[in-house]
Amino acid sequence: MRGPAHHTKRVEGIEWHWVEAGEGEPVVLLHGIPESWQCWKHQIPTLATQFRVLAFDLKGYGQSDKEDGDYTGTNVARELIAVLDSLGIDRFRLAGHDWGAVIGDHICHHVPERIEHYMRCSFSLHVYDVRNSLHHQWNSLNPAAASKLMAKPKAFIRVWFESSCGPDTQLSDEEIEEIAAEFSNPGTADAVPRYFRDLKKNTPVDYSKFTFPVLVAFGAHDPRQPIEYFRGMEDHIPGLEAVLMMDSGHFMTRERPKEMTQALMFFYNSMLGPGVPLLDMSREHGLPVRPVQPREDWGANSFDSKPIK
Repeated sequence: MRGPAHHTKRVEGIEWHWVEAGEGEPVVLLHGIPESWQCWKHQIPTLATQFRVLAFDLKGYGQSDKEDGDYTGTNVARELIAVLDSLGIDRFRLAGHDWGAVIGDHICHHVPERIEHYMRCSFSLHVYDVRNSLHHQWNSLNPAAASKLMAKPKAFIRVWFESSCGPDTQLSDEEIEEIAAEFSNPGTADAVPRYFRDLKKNTPVDYSKFTFPVLVAFGAHDPRQPIEYFRGMEDHIPGLEAVLMMDSGHFMTRERPKEMTQALMFFYNSMLGPGVPLLDMSREHGLPVRPVQPREDWGANSFDSKPIK
């Protein structure tokens, strides 16, 4: 198994940083706010036993470029696709958490024919109430003030995680310090608010293109992503295979590292059956735990169902 190793590459004038490990079919991992590639640090070692894993720092975060420009999900997705093109990556498995799912959705919209599987974490779709996420509106209207808050990363990170993790899955001080260290890279505090600034410039995503296998995951104790956001997704994502409700807050890759690793491995191997214990909470709350639409030519049986005469 190769890695993990740090890589950088300038594509279309933008410097990108990612961590890569393993060999095989590619898996692309995208973090959200206020994280970095380390969002997936607990999942990378196991994924790398089977796949070539690329965990990116999004533009504006970590060690990636922080120049001003277009920070819409629409555009950042196009820029990331250009990076994958430059690496010779055609078809790939994808996972996005939080804002990484915003960008992941746009990647799927732009190049649906290149997506093998897509895990979409902690992000609303057809239901959204700004009163649950007051920082979205405030940051979009006050990007300069948001920058001042983010310029004190240790305090900002602690507020984020203590208000977003589950009551029994709060992170250790050591992990908070680790996240804050990545968020302390020069320029981050100015760059990240641009995602909020450019929210209204995003173009719509056509979710009818999502015919490839999709797994949606969210935390039962996420204070800003209630269960109502995840009911009815089967009416909008034709490839939806399951909605995975976890005993977690918002940052499930860190709060439930083993379970999230299992979910990714099972899903990427098409082994996430409805009876898997990971889906116990989903079944209990009536969320989908099996594919919305059976695909053609499924089934191993060759039984002839014609009645016996």
